[in-house]
Amino acid sequence: MAASQQKNSKSKDDQDSVSMPDAYTDDRRNFVAKMASVVIGATVGLVPFIAGVISFLNPLSSKNRTPEFYAGKSGDAVEGYVRVTTLDALSDGGAPQRFPVIDDKFDAWNFTPDQAIGAVYVRRQGETVTVFNATCPHAGCSVQCDGTKFVCPCHNSAFNLDGTKTDSSSGRPNPSPRSMDELETRIEDGQVWVDFKSFYTGRHEKVAKA
Repeated sequence: MAASQQKNSKSKDDQDSVSMPDAYTDDRRNFVAKMASVVIGATVGLVPFIAGVISFLNPLSSKNRTPEFYAGKSGDAVEGYVRVTTLDALSDGGAPQRFPVIDDKFDAWNFTPDQAIGAVYVRRQGETVTVFNATCPHAGCSVQCDGTKFVCPCHNSAFNLDGTKTDSSSGRPNPSPRSMDELETRIEDGQVWVDFKSFYTGRHEKVAKA
């Protein structure tokens, strides 16, 4: 009887010694499987998220490009320049004439063709053409021309027809920190092309905005 009980006890101990490692192995497998599922799920979720972020930020770092349809319509466009008028439209030796600057507009994500982006004054003297940005260098108001000089209606800035500073007719000091901003110009086949830029106001130095 005692021998039978000892045998049964030994058999039970053997079963426990076998079942404990099996249970540990199963738990470990379940843990690994769960972790693998978490990693795979996270990866699957991150891939489209990262792709979306890259797609969203790409216009901020890429160079603006005119869509092919509109690029084809530009014809004989001078790269980097905007056409503002023709030589025939300018009065030789006359007062500077004001023209709007029409160009394609970009704002990182959107492209809008043929938008007014500024204005210029164009002065012709023979074959020499001078172009000034119509924005006052003092505070950004739009300068007017009375035929003898440029005048800013906001703060009494005044400029000669060649763009240099002059005394205001009001007798008050000219507040503009510099002369009018002259722009680079090219004449191609009777067309006046301008490298249009906007500049920071209120500064003595002429610094173009990005």
